[in-house]
Amino acid sequence: MNLADLGRMTGLAVLTAAALAGPVTAETPEEFYQGKWVTMVVAAAAGGFADTIARTFAGEFQKNLPGHPDIVVVNKPGAGGLVAASQLQNTEAKDGSTIGFLLGNVLTTPLVTGKEDQFDPRKVNWIGSLENGDYPYALYVNSNAGFDSPKDLMDKELVEGATSYTNYNRVFPALMNEMMGTKINIIAGYKGSGEVYLALERGEVQGWMEGSHAIANITNKAGQMIAAGTLKPIMLMARERDERWPDLPVLAEFLDDDFQSAVAGFLMDSSATGRPIAVPAEVPADRVEALRAAFETTMSDPEVIDRMKDMLKTPVVKISATQIDKLLDGFYSAPDDVVAAVRTYMVQ
Repeated sequence: MNLADLGRMTGLAVLTAAALAGPVTAETPEEFYQGKWVTMVVAAAAGGFADTIARTFAGEFQKNLPGHPDIVVVNKPGAGGLVAASQLQNTEAKDGSTIGFLLGNVLTTPLVTGKEDQFDPRKVNWIGSLENGDYPYALYVNSNAGFDSPKDLMDKELVEGATSYTNYNRVFPALMNEMMGTKINIIAGYKGSGEVYLALERGEVQGWMEGSHAIANITNKAGQMIAAGTLKPIMLMARERDERWPDLPVLAEFLDDDFQSAVAGFLMDSSATGRPIAVPAEVPADRVEALRAAFETTMSDPEVIDRMKDMLKTPVVKISATQIDKLLDGFYSAPDDVVAAVRTYMVQ
């Protein structure tokens, strides 16, 4: 064997050993995120309450991310949150540099609408969720519209503004029409809550369905209108009366049987999932765990919780990734006839 042959064999041995051993050094989450920009995709229009929550959370979350990367918020509203969710799963970066700040209905909308090819909530990595008083949803009406109770909705038409077809602000009124016999004329297609508020002020619509946080949240436009006496809540989408507002009737009081209760319950439970945060399934496991740890650290800090409450004027409660997975298990094990009934309210 000459020196050339020996050199070739030695080189081959080195390459083989390197291939078997894998990378010499692994990039830690801190090394990956340091000096980077992280994009937080918000599934709602700029200026609305979901956007406000996302931007408030992002400022606190950034402090606990390994490497302390800067976070830029990008708004991608549409299709009841499915536009942002679908892009997160299918086209956004898969390395952990893009985080989705989604809407709670994306946990159930794909199951109900059969659009799991666009987004499947079981095939992303959940980081956690922020529940900020959205549950229970409330129906608000202009104070001068002549509606004082749910029974008034059965006697005359209420024109209600809504965003997308699959959003709760359209789905719950549709369910009320079917199960309660209300006369709500739903005008869907507004691009975010801001447009609906303008429509309320102009008298284009008389009602709006939103989280009950707005009842006492003066940083929210609906809350400001309530404080000014131009808007008022008349009903909650809940099983039992809320001790905070014991005089407000709830949806369950107007349901006729167990099946109606199961269908409405599916929607009420799905509306209580908050603002779930996710990254694509392909993100390396150590980065997923680092993001979950940062979420837990952020939302377990009493000072952070107080600052967010002070800024948002509503308490914010964390939902863990494990809890989200349990919720998904419950939704995907619901009886077929219940899912089929829910589908009638969400599929055109």
